[in-house]
Amino acid sequence: MTGALLAGGRARRLGGVAKGLIEVDGEAIAARLLRLLSDVCEAVFVVGDPAGPYADLGVPVVADRVPGKGAPGGVHAALCAATPGWVCVLACDLPRFDRATLDALRARTGEQDAVLARVEGRLQPTAGLWHTRAASTIEALLPTDPGFGRIVEALQVEVVEGLRAGAFFNLNTPADRQQMGTAPSG
Repeated sequence: MTGALLAGGRARRLGGVAKGLIEVDGEAIAARLLRLLSDVCEAVFVVGDPAGPYADLGVPVVADRVPGKGAPGGVHAALCAATPGWVCVLACDLPRFDRATLDALRARTGEQDAVLARVEGRLQPTAGLWHTRAASTIEALLPTDPGFGRIVEALQVEVVEGLRAGAFFNLNTPADRQQMGTAPSG
């Protein structure tokens, strides 16, 4: 398994702050997630700007292969850069994602193209497992700017219910920062 941290967003709702570099409990979210991925993956990298703020994390940083396609483009880049097989894709703004959640997803891998959680009625495509075989299907859809709903419809996806909702909390807004007890930017 390969681990890929998605860190290509602009974080507009947080004033452009690199969300993965926000510290929670004294550690950058990205550093904690990369350590988690390193514990279970043979290789780990970041999908983002190779010259951007994540370049100093000690792992390779790869750019989107099809720029301007948001998180679906980031997942595509991760699948293209990974060793053939399963890829754990995590957004860089998941301060509570944990090993138990990752293990629950890993336990469901098989012949499908992705294993994704559904939490509180919402699919979690940026905190799941994707197989590299899905890259060509995603690439064919990217020119139409598909959302993940359309991508998931085109693939064989195992949807996992009943996982702890808190593991999928993402830090996107100033209110989220307050909830996590992090200092405001600026």
